[in-house]
Amino acid sequence: MIIKRIAYFLLFAFFIWLALATRWYPRYFPALVQTYGGDVFWAGAFLFLLRAFFMRARLWVLAVITYVLGVLDEFSQLYQGPVAQAVRHTYIGRLMFGVGFLWS
Repeated sequence: MIIKRIAYFLLFAFFIWLALATRWYPRYFPALVQTYGGDVFWAGAFLFLLRAFFMRARLWVLAVITYVLGVLDEFSQLYQGPVAQAVRHTYIGRLMFGVGFLWS
């Protein structure tokens, strides 16, 4: 069980790295991955993180939770209050919450 948990954490770290790579080195990725890869890899990383903590949960339940949190994250970018803007001006805040809403 511990080996699976470690594997999920390693996959989490790898997907975070992939998400960041699509932003830092976009020239190495196809256009579709440049545009949507960061969000897709973020969702995948979050799914692996949830799986590491909730290994007995059904995968489809974790996938739905990941989807809902991703949608909430995108919609949270519509709020432009002073506290939200202050958080988004930090490096970690920009990575976690993004800076612009995308309908896609």
